[in-house]
Amino acid sequence: MKLKTLLTAALLTALTAVTAKEYRRAGNAVSFRKARIEILSPTMFSVREGDNYRFAPVRTDLGITGLPTAPVTFDITREGAAYRISTGEITIVYDPAQPLTTGGIRVEGIASFDELGAEDTQNLGGVVGALDNCDGEKCYSEQNDITSSHDVRPTPQDGILSRRGYTVLKHTQDQLNLFREGQPYEELYVLCYGTDYRRAFTDFFSVAGEIPMFPKWSLGLIYSRWRDYTDEDYKAIVAGFRKERIPLDAVILDMCWHVDHWYGYKYDTKNFPDMRGFQAWAESQHIKTGFNHHSGCIYKDDPKVREFCRRAGLDYEQSIVDGPSFEPEIRVVQYDTRNERHFKSFYDLYLAEMIDDGFDFHWVDGANSIYSAELYHRYLTEGTGKRPLVLNRQQNYTLCNHRYPAGFSGDTYATWATMRRTVEVTLKGGNNGVWWSHDIGGYMPQGTDGYIPDGEMFARWAQLGAFSPLMRFHAKKDLFWHPARTCPDGWDGGSRLPWEWGPTVLESIRSSIRLRAALNPYIYTLMREAHDTGVPLCRGMYLDWPDRDEAYRFDQYLFGEAFLAAPAMRPSGDGQHGVTERSLWLPEGAWYDYFTNERLAGGREISRTSDIQSFPLYVRAGSLIPMTEPGDYVSAPLTTLTLRAYAPAGNCRTTFDLYEDEGENFDYEKGLNRRTLLTYDCSGGAQRFTVEAPRGSYPEAVAERTYNVEIVGTPKPAQVTVNGRACDTWSWNDGLLTARCGTFAVTQPVTIEIR
Repeated sequence: MKLKTLLTAALLTALTAVTAKEYRRAGNAVSFRKARIEILSPTMFSVREGDNYRFAPVRTDLGITGLPTAPVTFDITREGAAYRISTGEITIVYDPAQPLTTGGIRVEGIASFDELGAEDTQNLGGVVGALDNCDGEKCYSEQNDITSSHDVRPTPQDGILSRRGYTVLKHTQDQLNLFREGQPYEELYVLCYGTDYRRAFTDFFSVAGEIPMFPKWSLGLIYSRWRDYTDEDYKAIVAGFRKERIPLDAVILDMCWHVDHWYGYKYDTKNFPDMRGFQAWAESQHIKTGFNHHSGCIYKDDPKVREFCRRAGLDYEQSIVDGPSFEPEIRVVQYDTRNERHFKSFYDLYLAEMIDDGFDFHWVDGANSIYSAELYHRYLTEGTGKRPLVLNRQQNYTLCNHRYPAGFSGDTYATWATMRRTVEVTLKGGNNGVWWSHDIGGYMPQGTDGYIPDGEMFARWAQLGAFSPLMRFHAKKDLFWHPARTCPDGWDGGSRLPWEWGPTVLESIRSSIRLRAALNPYIYTLMREAHDTGVPLCRGMYLDWPDRDEAYRFDQYLFGEAFLAAPAMRPSGDGQHGVTERSLWLPEGAWYDYFTNERLAGGREISRTSDIQSFPLYVRAGSLIPMTEPGDYVSAPLTTLTLRAYAPAGNCRTTFDLYEDEGENFDYEKGLNRRTLLTYDCSGGAQRFTVEAPRGSYPEAVAERTYNVEIVGTPKPAQVTVNGRACDTWSWNDGLLTARCGTFAVTQPVTIEIR
């Protein structure tokens, strides 16, 4: 009996020890026998399968760039056979007896669900690789021919955000994708956010890497056109923009810079007899230059191609293939754009020399791979020491594009349906960190009869472009646009020079581009916000009104916090003056029509009629928008700051933390930047603007700044004071107050009061 008692006690002790070791906690990770759960934030966790407490380490690569290291507070309790891990925001219920993705993990809290592998039928959209040959959602088999066969290609529903309130992502080598049951994975990342979509951005970008800062000039107008331009043509184009007072920051040399067909890399010395001299001229005009090239192949008779093959480890003869379908007889040497040895050999022999000659950025017209995109960004950064701009097609079905976010939309048809599609693509891409650069005006005509030259479409597309992440004009070569029966006297219907479309279209496009340039302080600050938080510049309405069904539409959007843009995207029929009407949803609260200054009550569907000089653009009451005087280019120093406010119905206090840095280098990463808190306060019968002393600085920062104030929707004041002194340089007309407040040292706080 005594022996039996001792054996029973020993067995109970052993069972207790096993129970005590059913999980092991280390930092933010909890390891069970066959699953490891790591709490990455109060609303995000990862799951990895293993065996007998053995788990492969988390790999950082192009999919997952790193994991948060800050401690997260959570509790673990036992409930029957299951374990409950609670953070305060969510509770993860782990049942070892169930298959991991089909009941083994459940979540309760701000997001509640029973299976990690449940199909996501409410996803808010992912990234489309490109819109080549698209007319809206129709994708044609041929270019310049909408009578060719086509299929329908909707935007993939595989993005970061879902209306169901959570997202499950799978990590495999160099990839991060939406998880679907049955797919292999290394680990799963679970984002729980409910209706707080900004929380999803915070969690996602903390593991997948941040959106890079673009150079400041890239937020201005970029002019591009496939045409046989010469250096003198570009000089005339820049002069034309300057003459018409249209800000311009960059030009792209398409096929005109090289000879040797599609895959040539030798300068065309007829078009550009002195490329370095041309680049020096462009720099003197504050114009950045990029160049289009088709990656993946090199003309087989190029003088450097055999040396390229030697460096790349390729057999020259074995690497020769037919050229593209339209010139198969022009044989080329093919290489792998994803292979770093191949890429380095190509970059060192061809592209590095062009950057040394003065080119500033790449337009990679070909590869849509994150491997290629990563190489282009890294090598351009190392070669210049500046922030890279690389226009490239995006890779389909991956959530890693945001680190190489300047998406080139591809060869689109010039149609109203395509214009409408770009809004959807921009918003869904923005959800996933991509900043689209669309061909404003459309890339190619519809067929042998051509596309009827329509200045209305160009002007409307420019309005949309002014409120897009990037603004770039482009179109196909002129010979493709005529001869067409609808083109009078050989008119080039693909022209993207605004002054060639007559005074009405010119004035509309000039106004759009100047407005974008005036908003650069606002846009540049929002780009820094996207870098820091992942919140996009162009935002679906659902970010601010997630519980309203009306917010889940893709024909209107928020442009930062202040603006609601609803571009006019259907033809009027007259082709020039473009008087059109469209409906939109105006959310709750008071709003102002930007173009008329009319104040409207929200919480309803409204209709807006606009001619070609305006479109439905609204500003929230109480907004404070930093603006500047538009000049020749947006990269100019911010020497004049206009504080534009929209009067609220009652009291308000609005702040805007203005961001500045040098604009091209990486010194901002070392803390060399400047933030200035701007405040608009309405209370006690007064309106008050405050410009606080800046926080931080950088060597190129301006020392003095001129301040102006504009208030929309305000009664005529009795007086305006600046730092307690009367200001006499103000005017008021029909609810708009304008005050010129003087020039001050940037380090000096400024208070402007209106009573």
